Amino acid sequence: MPPRYGSASGDAAPPPTAATRDGMLRGRRVGAVRAFTGIPYAAPPVGPLRFRAPQPVRPWSQEREATGFGHPCPQSNPDHPAWLDAVPSAEDCLTLNVWAPDRDSEKPRPVLIWFHGGAFAWGSAGAPVYDGARLADVGDLVVVSVNHRLNIFGYLWLGDALPQLKGDANPGHQDLVAALRWVRENIAAFGGDHRNVTLFGESGGGAKIGALLATPAAEGLFHKAIIASGSQRRVATREEAGAVASAAIRALDVPMDDLGALQELPAERLVEAATTVQNALGLLAFQPVVDGDILPAQTWDPGLPDGARDIPMIIGANRHEAVVFLPDMAKPIATDRELQQRILGFELLPPMDPQTVNTLVHGYRQSMPQASRLDLLVAITSDLWMRHAAWIQADRKTADPRTPVFFYDFAWGTPCFGDRWALHSGELPFVFGNLDHPTAWDGQDDDALRARDDPAGERHVLAEQMMRAWAAFARHGDPSTPGLPWPGYDAEKRSTMVFARGATHAVSDPDGRRRDLMAGLPTSW
Repeated sequence: MPPRYGSASGDAAPPPTAATRDGMLRGRRVGAVRAFTGIPYAAPPVGPLRFRAPQPVRPWSQEREATGFGHPCPQSNPDHPAWLDAVPSAEDCLTLNVWAPDRDSEKPRPVLIWFHGGAFAWGSAGAPVYDGARLADVGDLVVVSVNHRLNIFGYLWLGDALPQLKGDANPGHQDLVAALRWVRENIAAFGGDHRNVTLFGESGGGAKIGALLATPAAEGLFHKAIIASGSQRRVATREEAGAVASAAIRALDVPMDDLGALQELPAERLVEAATTVQNALGLLAFQPVVDGDILPAQTWDPGLPDGARDIPMIIGANRHEAVVFLPDMAKPIATDRELQQRILGFELLPPMDPQTVNTLVHGYRQSMPQASRLDLLVAITSDLWMRHAAWIQADRKTADPRTPVFFYDFAWGTPCFGDRWALHSGELPFVFGNLDHPTAWDGQDDDALRARDDPAGERHVLAEQMMRAWAAFARHGDPSTPGLPWPGYDAEKRSTMVFARGATHAVSDPDGRRRDLMAGLPTSW
């Protein structure tokens, strides 16, 4: 008889336990799921371990409580309050969380590992919307989420000033690899299959996955990948990262070659310096760097990284990505000149010249003849900022036919900023099944408003479709389900699954004209 994983629970069932290689854990039950949170996967990166590669956890002999989330990395987080983690930040942040169904299974379950967004600067696996219990239950999966070092703590390039740190480059990126190794070594204790691991991440989390696909140390540690609104084409060069490091050192007023002094600074000073640098140099000032060792070459530029060739992928983006970050959404746009200025002034776009913007406005107006100027603003900035890079990444993935790629467009419009918009990260409550989580970044969102906007409860149907598609992909490498066949994406048909109100459906090349208008233009990522 095959081994069975999990155990049925009753009202009087004792707390669940799990025996990891580092020691015994005691978790808690959340409905039909066992939850283990705040599990250390590497030693606290403090004191002499600051800016160093992650080191092994010190094992424990007594049963360890795993019922509270770990600390997020120190950060300055500008997100809407509903998206924040209530746990205070701290440098001791290398922890992960595991949710597993509390019922028998005759074989190990697929594993889904979540990397949160926030570029490489902020965010936390403990944010309420990322709770993995519902997804684990509906998908019959083991769900893992990871905290790691961010901003200056995880991505300050010191390799040129301190050659002794050669093997410590990209410590925040190496944290992710350490978490994947922990999963390989320990996930069987939670009923998970280390031979069937899928990464999924949104925004910065998707970009982290894109970089892991170009990281030799991560090869073999995961087998499928889902990149949502995070198709970063390239990471920093040493020269670019060196300029960021110089700016950070000036803000800290500490010699760059004095590692001891840098390790002794209060964490608050580092957060202040990181914020100063990001305000001056942009959101992606701190990010992975092509150091020649951990990341030996560029990631998705000029083509598909070798590590992505044998990895089935889902890639996608949301219809109105830029709405969250566009200023003055309630302000009418009276003329095309004002529309042009609003596009050129959007700080998340790559450098653009007025003539290029005029050409885009003319082309988009032809492809969207009923669109208002506000609609055109949202479409052009959303495509330039996020969707253009997703199209490029999907096309590059098709260059190797050995493994499939599937593409989606999330189009569920949430009432906010004066209209219905499918905005950045708006798909996450659906993917995790946490529909009671506010999705409107303007703060105008609660259960009553959601019910009034969706009296038929279509959002619950859509959430089930997305969770089951993600689970099917994690299980088999194909997101098709009995009620929702999902054709693969290729350079000819560009089949796209549109998650929308009314009826989710697959369509061939739904934004072909817009994609063609983007051809040859730079991407924000």
